[in-house]
Amino acid sequence: MIAALLLAAAAAASDATPDFNMFVGSCWVADFTATMTDRHCFTRILGGTHIRDAHEVKEGGRAVYAGETTYSVDGDGVVFTYFNSLGGMGRGTVAERDEMLRFTGSMRASPDKPPEKIDSEWRMVDDDHYEVRSLVPSASTAGNQALRFTREK
Repeated sequence: MIAALLLAAAAAASDATPDFNMFVGSCWVADFTATMTDRHCFTRILGGTHIRDAHEVKEGGRAVYAGETTYSVDGDGVVFTYFNSLGGMGRGTVAERDEMLRFTGSMRASPDKPPEKIDSEWRMVDDDHYEVRSLVPSASTAGNQALRFTREK
């Protein structure tokens, strides 16, 4: 409840403050390939003042990678901090633009890797689906295909 109030107060201060309420309390799954999935579960933490997005990538039903993002209201915006099972971490901001959530920042995939740019968009398709598109060119985003997540029921 507090997070919703914080997000509502921040939204009053800035039209660009995103609302994560549509994600909270649900898990969302996308298929990378026929055998690889990415599952994100959103919950309120620390008395509702922050939102956690815990995710796990599975290949053939076996976990091969995991990460956690914490979203926090900071002034009139939202910031995120990401940690993964390889020891990597990232930080950035989230803003709402044109009915999409825009994520910008940087991260290291692991402690020995150089920082990489984060620039992606999340777009709600309907109440049970959202799409993620990376705006950073790479071999995996060459076709700029959106990854569609479906709410688990």
